[in-house]
Amino acid sequence: MLLARLYGRVLMFLNGIFCLKGKFNIQYTLLNLVGVLIFIFIYSILNLPIMEVFYMDIPLLVQHFLIHLHETGKKHSTVSMYKHDLMAFFKWLNQHSPDITPGILPEEKNCYEEYLTYLKEKNLSEANLRRVASHLNKLLEYHNLTDQFGALKATTKKQRDLVDSDFITEKDTFSLLNSVVSKKNLTETQLQIHKYIAPRNYSILILMLHYGLTLNEVVSLNINDINFSQNELTIITNKGKRVLNLSKDDKKIIYNYFSNIPTLFKPKDYTDDPLFLSFHPQKMVYWYDYNLNKPKRISLIGVKRMIEKEVERSGIQAKARSTQFRNSCILNKISEGYSNEYLITYFGLSSRHALYRYKKYLKTK
Repeated sequence: MLLARLYGRVLMFLNGIFCLKGKFNIQYTLLNLVGVLIFIFIYSILNLPIMEVFYMDIPLLVQHFLIHLHETGKKHSTVSMYKHDLMAFFKWLNQHSPDITPGILPEEKNCYEEYLTYLKEKNLSEANLRRVASHLNKLLEYHNLTDQFGALKATTKKQRDLVDSDFITEKDTFSLLNSVVSKKNLTETQLQIHKYIAPRNYSILILMLHYGLTLNEVVSLNINDINFSQNELTIITNKGKRVLNLSKDDKKIIYNYFSNIPTLFKPKDYTDDPLFLSFHPQKMVYWYDYNLNKPKRISLIGVKRMIEKEVERSGIQAKARSTQFRNSCILNKISEGYSNEYLITYFGLSSRHALYRYKKYLKTK
């Protein structure tokens, strides 16, 4: 965190000296180069670890913003998703608007609207479109550009009615969970990896299918969020905190995964070490982040790919993903007669309006 702030301050100081306005590429390049050299010099004197927040290949204005996110306590997985979305935008901008100086925010709203249209044409989901628009809005707000042309809107389309394909059946759920721990359709190399990652993957899917956790919630879990003795799991998001009671069987599954992690890579009790770890298939070990001095957290992309592979391996017909898992869990709780207030708290929903689509779907059955 210290280096993140230090590097940010160095760049902002140099920015003031050069009075960068985005007119000359050479100024932008020199500014980054000087900032990097000063940073490395200070690092060598202080002998401090280099943090992941040190983004050499990212536009200066995005670097400032990402450092700001770190300083305000955003989780690493959240900052990584911001970085991914913003870099994709600038890559598109450089290809489609070469007249705009690289690394400079366009001051015309139509540039951003064209990008969102481009994503729609690529059939990006409504949820992902809203996320990208939100990340761009936060960047614009940080650089005081929101008032200039208002907030970006990814879509004006109302959420569609739910259909059968938005859920995963009990039969497919059973097949998927059985398949994750089985060794069917695995190559010899995959069999060697399977004994390490199967308990982790099984635990992740249990939390999504049985408790309706989102991708972000699963990836953001720390070891101090789970109380094995009390069978409790604490979910912390920007909407607040909620505590879920785990069944004894599900707790045992997660504990089995945790207890079999080699001591060198095992998350330390009562810390913010990640619960679900990233695995290195070539070295057959869990990743360890020596800069942060803790095991490396599994990424959002890593969980998405795991789900895709396990669904394909299970042979179920449905193209089930994390959204279907959560939808099914919400639907089951509604069917069991829980109150709106309970459901809103349990799933971390913003309001009871989020439940209307599920209740409407149930009426058609």
